[in-house]
Amino acid sequence: MPLTARDVASSVFGAYRLARFDPTGLQHLDRTPEGAWKSFYAAVIVAPAWTLLLAIRLWGQVPDTPLFQLVVVEAIAYVISWTAFPVVMHGVSGLLDRQNRYVDFLCAYNWSSVVQMGIYLPVVILAATGILPGPISEGLVFGIMLAMLTYQWFVMRTALDISGVAAAVLVLLDLFLSALITDFADGLL
Repeated sequence: MPLTARDVASSVFGAYRLARFDPTGLQHLDRTPEGAWKSFYAAVIVAPAWTLLLAIRLWGQVPDTPLFQLVVVEAIAYVISWTAFPVVMHGVSGLLDRQNRYVDFLCAYNWSSVVQMGIYLPVVILAATGILPGPISEGLVFGIMLAMLTYQWFVMRTALDISGVAAAVLVLLDLFLSALITDFADGLL
């Protein structure tokens, strides 16, 4: 099940189209069971940027934590964060009578992370440099976070073919799980 550069380009393009609120972005994703498994390669693509974000977030907060402990805890948290919501959604899609759309959801959800990181990382780096005044950089980061949540909402609504309210609840569930995993990992440091 090797992933080709063409697979990645098509998938990221599809995720980009979804970011423009174009439901035809789904057509660019490999929405087969094999394609769903391949979509987890997005975690590998995002990992370097995630590592940089982690360094920015934890810089100076855990100076006494051994590097090995930090790497192990955060690596495990990364894997859990990439799998927890998809596992939960496998059950939820059945409850919503959308199990036939689960693969569509998984592909779109995973590949959308690449687009989100491509937008979010530069903004966080800009904010961390202190080039912009505090309130402006905080507002910019907040605005981008709201845009990313809106993007996730559209991906869920479109890929699962569910109502806007149901998609909003799922975005909140994803946000809650992410916060729970991050807080638990931070507590271990």
